Amino acid sequence: MISGSLVPNITFFDVEGRLDLEKTRWHMDWMFKHGTDGVFLTGSYGAGPLMTYDERAAVYKAAKEVAARYTGKTLIAHVGCIDTASTVALAQAAEAAGMDAVGAVPPFYYKHSEDLILQFYREVVQATKLPVFAYNNPETSRFTFSLGTARKLQEMGLAGMKDSPLEVGFVSRVFYEMKHGGKNFQMILGTSKGWLPFYYMGVRAMIGGMNNWAPEIMTALVQATFSGDTEKAEKMYLLMLDLSAKLHFTDSTLASHMALYARGFDAGFPRKPMQLPPFDSPKYGEIRQWLEAGFAEAGLKLEVGPRG
Repeated sequence: MISGSLVPNITFFDVEGRLDLEKTRWHMDWMFKHGTDGVFLTGSYGAGPLMTYDERAAVYKAAKEVAARYTGKTLIAHVGCIDTASTVALAQAAEAAGMDAVGAVPPFYYKHSEDLILQFYREVVQATKLPVFAYNNPETSRFTFSLGTARKLQEMGLAGMKDSPLEVGFVSRVFYEMKHGGKNFQMILGTSKGWLPFYYMGVRAMIGGMNNWAPEIMTALVQATFSGDTEKAEKMYLLMLDLSAKLHFTDSTLASHMALYARGFDAGFPRKPMQLPPFDSPKYGEIRQWLEAGFAEAGLKLEVGPRG
């Protein structure tokens, strides 16, 4: 079972929009050093839909190289594409790169029936020996999973689902039905915002974007939760929610780059059409103040980079 706090890590590009594997490797290593339990590669945060097959496969290989320096880091490659053939090819590339599992959002842009979505996942499952996770993200895919869909996915061999909307009725019903039916189907939170209540229900893994820029706080939250330190876990949870809300002033990928710059790290660039505000924008200073206050409240030292 996948456990702990994983990151939907951002992918770094240079100012011309070329993949910057050196910075991408640095970032993964930095998060692992600060306790992040694994990565969810080339998803929404990671600019997967903006990348070529070769670029995404290169990120999978880079993650495997970085994780080899550590013990117990989970590597999930997001392989979802707008078409089935490209998704299958990426799933096979992920297996060749040594990933632990693959995840896939349903084919996006076009609106598809449930039958076509199920056929899409059937072909992915048949194409790889890796565990396959569905990714419920209706904002991007135009498809919302139902309990019936989850049942059919489990029957065809999917390992579980990453769920981003966190509609409590849906997540809890799928979780309890699979649990009491003795079915092997893991629910993974696609965000950190419901971590504590869903942990008490029995969920044991989340993919939280805040790991991109404040892994120390996410690690403190998860360690306190697993150790049973309820008071500290609740304090860290509230702090995480507060900081996350502050950083939701723009797209999450952009905010992650900006927060890293606010900490003094060279965080490269997102791929266009995404674009960072000018570096003299006062917003970077405001983010730095939020981080300083948050880390002080958590009793943690705010590590800063050479630009800090």
